[in-house]
Amino acid sequence: MIALLILVLFGMLGLAVDSGRGYVDRRDQQTAVDAAALAAGDWWENYQDLNGVVVPNSVALYESDLRIYNGWQTQSHTSTLVGPQANLPQDTYTYTFSGSYSLTLVATDTQFNGYEFQFTSSHQLPLAFIQIFGGSPSVPIGATATSIVGNQRQTPALLTLSNGSCATNLTGAAQLTVLGDVYTNGTACIDNNLHEAGNCYGAAGSNCGVAQYYCYNSTPGFIPYPPPCQPGDITGTAVVPAPTLPDPGYLAPSIGYYGSGQAYSRDNRGTWTEMYPGSYGSFHLTGGSASCAFLNAGVYQWSSGYQSDASGSLLSNELKAPDEELSSAGSPGTTAVADPQFWDQNGVGCAGHFNVTNGVAQTILTGPTCTKLSPQTPNPCHSGATDTLQRNNKWGIELTSVRYDQFLDPTITPSPCFTAPGCRRESAPSACKLTPSTVVGSNNAPSNVGISVNITQNAPGAQYYNVYLNPFGCDGNPNHFGWVQRFNAPGFVNGVPTGIYPNGANWTLGAAAPAVPPAAGASLYDINDTMIANPAAQCFAQTRSLGCATPDDEQDPQCFSNCPPPANLLSQENAPMQLQYAPYTGGDVANENYCQISQNPGSTVSPCENTTMTPGAVQFYFPNGSCFDQNAQGATYVFSGEQYNWIVIYAPPGNTCAEKLNGGSSTQYIGTIYTPGADWTINGGNRSPLAGQVICYTAKVSGSAAVGIDFNPNYAPAPPAARLIN
Repeated sequence: MIALLILVLFGMLGLAVDSGRGYVDRRDQQTAVDAAALAAGDWWENYQDLNGVVVPNSVALYESDLRIYNGWQTQSHTSTLVGPQANLPQDTYTYTFSGSYSLTLVATDTQFNGYEFQFTSSHQLPLAFIQIFGGSPSVPIGATATSIVGNQRQTPALLTLSNGSCATNLTGAAQLTVLGDVYTNGTACIDNNLHEAGNCYGAAGSNCGVAQYYCYNSTPGFIPYPPPCQPGDITGTAVVPAPTLPDPGYLAPSIGYYGSGQAYSRDNRGTWTEMYPGSYGSFHLTGGSASCAFLNAGVYQWSSGYQSDASGSLLSNELKAPDEELSSAGSPGTTAVADPQFWDQNGVGCAGHFNVTNGVAQTILTGPTCTKLSPQTPNPCHSGATDTLQRNNKWGIELTSVRYDQFLDPTITPSPCFTAPGCRRESAPSACKLTPSTVVGSNNAPSNVGISVNITQNAPGAQYYNVYLNPFGCDGNPNHFGWVQRFNAPGFVNGVPTGIYPNGANWTLGAAAPAVPPAAGASLYDINDTMIANPAAQCFAQTRSLGCATPDDEQDPQCFSNCPPPANLLSQENAPMQLQYAPYTGGDVANENYCQISQNPGSTVSPCENTTMTPGAVQFYFPNGSCFDQNAQGATYVFSGEQYNWIVIYAPPGNTCAEKLNGGSSTQYIGTIYTPGADWTINGGNRSPLAGQVICYTAKVSGSAAVGIDFNPNYAPAPPAARLIN
């Protein structure tokens, strides 16, 4: 009997040991897939590179947690489209490992519902005792976890925090186009004039079902359109009733570093006013003569309100070149000028202008010797049939505006913009201007004559101008324009204003007599035609050396709620975000799409990862009792940035003003509007007046115009981290 009982006891002991080992094995796998799923979501949020970053890093974490040190043995990857409309991209990855482990990763892009990452782990656990008694030699142990990140429900394009009736109200013939979710804690009172590219969330009684649901894609800059949707795009639906979404409680920590009193007319630069961050009293731009103001980077505290209703006014922090190049000219590097130029919008006429003339002739070359255009081209003579480069002895000239901006909050680190002179900004290039001379000197070399670059109207915000030369003239090839020199802008010496701001007369760029135009002589000479190399080289955006190519050109005007955009009415858009390091082109290196300084090497799909600064960014701060009134006749075009968590308009919860945004063609606020206690009335414009996110107490869209809220994750606060949903 004792011998028989010993067998039973051994069986019970074996069951306890093997089941305990199974529990530990499952717990280890659960921990591994939980960590891998959360990591996959966070990697996606930062890089948006599924195959290059997200999958390999999350799988490596799974291996590390399970102490699998020799990597996977087999791997496969398949892609398909899933969902009700069979248009959601889904990638499935399977791995096998030594020790009988296997892992399946399913990544599904559910668009505005977020990116889902499902990890399923399985392990054939060898049994120590049970198989002695005739049981299976192993038992399958598994675990699964699913994470989600980027769910628009948590970061909607429009969020109204009030739980009252009609907290979101669309009235009249107003047309509201929204890219992203519309979310209200109260009821939504809308009609079919809501073109919703996302979901509509509301409390019980909301009539979200009447909206027209447009096609959505999470790609920044996507333009909503009515169904049927292309593969990868998706339409939303009404979610009623929806749970309450809390106030995110954003802060504005940099206000205390910009408290000095300021005045609008402190510094007049001739055709434009330079404004400085700080505290302003009652700010009201009324009718009268045309006026424009360039906003230096920082926080603007409107202590007694901000009102813009003047026809012929424009306030902005956008840095543009004189004589902006026309984006639709067919190719960059042409003589076509944008219409309108950014600083000519709303009738202000403040855009910069320049021309090119021949300077004083110099005897640089003697005799019939052929001259070299660049070190890369052997013996390209410039006369007769032997001129293999066929440039017709004319230079093409392009200019860019350059300035430096500081950010005064020392608590945000790292801050490359804190110490003087600050962060460098350089605009997109101008249109091309040809030198007037065709044949000069015995060997027909244009180097025998100097080139004078004349500023006839200073571009707002420009402290310097970079000059780029093209030995082939204005041939439409941007790779032929190479940097040659930087010059002080009229009225500036080394970035410091001198108080002389000419207008209407030539101001020749040159080093002589920096406070006044050069009395004689050209801006530059090209000795022996070796000044620039061709093709020009892509350089790091923060440095310019001989032969560096220009920054990227601007793009066509925005098409959002009105497509196509009205002709000759909207200004052009800046180049998109790109890596700033060669061999990449650099994108926009002056305005809202500029990252200072992006990681090197960085990710082409996430060029601004790990950056803390957007040089030139501003924030409008409204203390309690200070109200906002933007009329369509006035124009304000401003962008916020990384250092302000992309909040362009901030009001604390105690500010309960009735804010008005009547957007015109020249008005756009790029970033998030965060006013949790304020009521907003939004009217239309010819472009999306809000390129970011709106968080307020109530929102009313009225009138008869087309209004757009374009949620762009590049211009919104950092979204919540990945979370487990299974």
